[in-house]
Amino acid sequence: MFKFSRASKAKPDSQFAETTMVTAGGSTVAAGGFQRDLIYVSFKDTLRVYGVPFEWLDCLVITYPDREGNERVQIQLVMRKWSGHLMRYAMALEHQLVQCLDRYEPHVDHSEYEWVWRYGDDCDCPFPDLPAPAEWAQKKVANNVRGTVAPAQPKPMPPVAAKAPPPADDKDFDLRDIFSDLKPEDLRKR
Repeated sequence: MFKFSRASKAKPDSQFAETTMVTAGGSTVAAGGFQRDLIYVSFKDTLRVYGVPFEWLDCLVITYPDREGNERVQIQLVMRKWSGHLMRYAMALEHQLVQCLDRYEPHVDHSEYEWVWRYGDDCDCPFPDLPAPAEWAQKKVANNVRGTVAPAQPKPMPPVAAKAPPPADDKDFDLRDIFSDLKPEDLRKR
């Protein structure tokens, strides 16, 4: 009735095959299941600390070889529920995730990770269509008038026990205003 004698060894899932990653010191470490689990733990920990609802975002970790044969790590943040407020802080969230990973694994260079934002089919984005060309011209003029604004310094991650305030209701938030201050040179600073 029950077979207690021998358990068969589970076959490795080819989707999560063991790979290697280059560390800050130039050596390599395994980027298989352990690395994925660490990224997922860091993702969940960061969302919890900052009070971002878990049902808004999902995280997928993909490894692939680059041209030189080194394994690259791509972290896909999938927006499952639309939040313009969250999109305003997308770069800050990535920065905090890297800091969390650095605390867990100081010997791995996490700055080489590739970050990708994706949007689920049912995320209910209120902006399904692009605005008219005149609106882009109007934003361009407004950006030139504003001048250069000094970039905000990232805040340190609060202690794990800290409770973040609940997210603000952002129904009236306009996504087009999120990126209105960005300039091409700001994007190349990564």
